[in-house]
Amino acid sequence: MDGGSLADSWRQQPGTPAYCTDLTTPELTQALAAAVPGKGPQVRDQIIAQLTQRGTPPTREDLLALNRSLGM
Repeated sequence: MDGGSLADSWRQQPGTPAYCTDLTTPELTQALAAAVPGKGPQVRDQIIAQLTQRGTPPTREDLLALNRSLGM
């Protein structure tokens, strides 16, 4: 899938709905459209804070669930 232009690449950065979420093409299209300018860094910081509070390293499934819950 084409995620858009370089100018729109912020829609795929950490903390956005499309980042590290393992979505289908229709879901990814929706996630890219749902990205809000400037919100990614806040969400990214929330994700990092939650990960640093864990006692064990997160699994792939943990990361997907956390990114999906905070990014959308």
